[in-house]
Amino acid sequence: MDDCRNDYDGRGVEEDGAGSEGLLTVQALDVLRKRFPGSPDPVAEWKPPKPCWRAMLPELEVLQFELAALRHSGGKIVLYGHDDMDGITGIYVGKTMLGKLGFEVVPIIPDRAVEDYGLLPSRMDGILQKGDLLLTVDAGCSAVEGVDWALAMGARVVITDHHTLNPPLPRAHGLIDPQAIGFPGTVLAGCGVLYAALAELFPSISEDASLFTAVALGTISDRVPLLAANRYLLDRFSAVERSDLSEGLGVILDAWPNRGGNWCACAVRQQITSVVGKGLNSGIGRLLDLMESDDAEWSRAVWQEMTAVSDARSQQISEMLSRAMNEKDPEADAFGMVLVHMEGIPSGMGGTIASKLSRIFRRGAIVVTSRPDGTLIGEARSLGDWDMASFLTGMKDVFRSAGGHAKAAGFNTDVMTWPDLRRRLISRLSTLRSKPVPEPHVDLELPSLPQAQDLACLAPFGPDFPPPAVKVGGMRYLLQLGPSGPGWCITEDSGE
Repeated sequence: MDDCRNDYDGRGVEEDGAGSEGLLTVQALDVLRKRFPGSPDPVAEWKPPKPCWRAMLPELEVLQFELAALRHSGGKIVLYGHDDMDGITGIYVGKTMLGKLGFEVVPIIPDRAVEDYGLLPSRMDGILQKGDLLLTVDAGCSAVEGVDWALAMGARVVITDHHTLNPPLPRAHGLIDPQAIGFPGTVLAGCGVLYAALAELFPSISEDASLFTAVALGTISDRVPLLAANRYLLDRFSAVERSDLSEGLGVILDAWPNRGGNWCACAVRQQITSVVGKGLNSGIGRLLDLMESDDAEWSRAVWQEMTAVSDARSQQISEMLSRAMNEKDPEADAFGMVLVHMEGIPSGMGGTIASKLSRIFRRGAIVVTSRPDGTLIGEARSLGDWDMASFLTGMKDVFRSAGGHAKAAGFNTDVMTWPDLRRRLISRLSTLRSKPVPEPHVDLELPSLPQAQDLACLAPFGPDFPPPAVKVGGMRYLLQLGPSGPGWCITEDSGE
C-alpha cells in the first residue's frame, strides 16, 4: 500500500482532443480551459485517469485491520446506511463487495418517515452483537451517541461518510471521510466513498459493472459535483453493458435517459431518482431488492409500480410546490434565500420541493415542516458557492441533528418553535459571505452560435459542471439535451 498504481487512463483523449470518441472541437477545448483555469491539462480534468483512492481517504488502514480481524474472529458486518438513493446504492456496493469476500453482511436501512438521522440504537439493538463490525455508508460522521452505544455493546466501528465534519466527532475506531483531507475526494457521494475504500483494499473485486452502475445512480441522485473522481466513475459506467447486470439493475438502466449518448444529471434525477422517490409510499424501501433481483418479470413489475406511484406523487408534489411558491418568506427572499414553512409535507417530499424551488428561483432553498410530535424537519438545497451543510452545522446549538454536503443538507430540532427558528435562519443568512444567488455562468462569448453537438460531447453535465453557456450579441444561450438531440435555449438557468 505504498504506491498508487494507475492501470486505467480514461478513454485516450490526447492533448489535441483526439480520442476514441473523436475530436474535441476548438470551442469544446475553450470551454474546458475556461472551467479549469491554470490546469496544465484541462482535458485530463474533464476525462481523468483512475484516481489514487488512498490519497483521498483517511484511516483506510483501520478498515483493512478491522476486516482482517473480523475474518479471524468470525463476526458479522452490520452495514448501516441512509434511506435515500445514495445510501441504498452504498449498501448495495457494500453487500456486493464484502459478500464476495465471504463476509456475512446484515444491512440496516432507517425509515425517515418516523426516525431521525444518524445511527439509532433502537435499530441496532438485537442485531449488533459483541465482536461485530458496525460499518456505515453515507451516514455516521456526527453520530456521537450511536457510536458510543455500539462501543458499549462491544462492537468495532468504522464510519464511511462524505458529509461535512462538525465536531464533536464520534469515537469510532475509524472515520473514513474525505472531508478530513479535502478536494478532490470531497466530490464523492457516500456510495462512492465506500466503493473507493473497498476498491483500494481489494482491487480484484472492484471492476464489476454492477458497482459502477450503483455508484453512478447514487452519485447523480445525491447532487454531488460531477468533477474529478466522479467523472472517472461515470466514465466507467458509460461502458457498462446491460447483459453484465442483474435484471433489476437492467430495468433501471433501461430508464436512463440517452445513456448511449450525451446526458444531463437533472434528466436522470427526473426519470429515475424521482420514480424511486423517498419517504412514505415511495419505492426506496424496495430499491435494494430490485437492484439484486435476477427475476426479469418481477423487476419489470416493480418498476412499473414505482412509476405509477411516482405519477401520483408528482401530482401531489406539483400542488405542494404551488403552495410553497406562494408562501415563501419575503424577508428571507430579500437576503437571497427561499424559506418556506408548510404543514402537511409528507416524509421525503421536503427535499424534492426544496430542489425544485432552488432551480426555479436560482438560489438556495430551505423547506421546513413539522412531525406530529412537534419536531421541526428541514430540507435544504443550494446553488453556486453557498455551502448549505456548513451553513446549517454552524447553528448546531439549535438542531438536534444537522448535516449533509454543500448542495444538499437537512436538520431537525425539537427545542425551537418555528418563529424562533425562522429568526435564527434569517439572522445567519444576513452574515453569509458567499453568494446565495449565483450569477449565470457564461463559458464563451462568440459572434455566432456553434453547433450544439460540438459542445454536447462534453457531457455528462450536472452540479459544478453544467451544460455550456454561450453569449452571442448580448444574449445568453444554454445548451440543452433533449430527446431529439442537443440544442440551444435562451435562459438564465444554470442547467444543473
